[in-house]
Order: sequence, then structure tokens, then C-alpha cells
Amino acid sequence: MESERAQKSLEKLESRMEDARRLGFAEKYPQVFSLASQYAKDSRHYFSRQDYFTSFGCSDYAYGLLDALLIIEGKKEEFPE
Repeated sequence: MESERAQKSLEKLESRMEDARRLGFAEKYPQVFSLASQYAKDSRHYFSRQDYFTSFGCSDYAYGLLDALLIIEGKKEEFPE
């Protein structure tokens, strides 16, 4: 159950990372995008070590950073959860 939840969170994050790249956030907000990318990497690392709780926390934090960029850009409604 924990592994499924962490996996779903990671998949949701990967999709949101692709959305952010397509919107040019990596170039427009490089520090925030880099931080989100690092948390995504950490999430994958913890998932591979079966530390699903920490993996989930990392992916949700990164997702929140990217979600904030969508809000700043006024595009949140275009990218539902």
C-alpha cells in the first residue's frame, strides 16, 4: 500500500515536471525548477531503497513547488491534478 502511494506520487510528479518543461519553467525559474528536480531525484532514490514515506514526502514537496509556479503564471486551471 505504501509503495503504491509513493509510486503514484512519483508518477504524478514526473508528469508535472514535463508540463513545467513544456511551459519553459526550467528557463524562467531555474532555481525553483532545479530544486524540484533535486527533490524528484531524491524521491526516486528513497523509493529504490524502499523508504516510501520519505519518497512520498520528497515528491509531494517538489510537486508543490511546481504547482506554485503554475499559480504564479496563472495556468493552474489548465493543469488539473
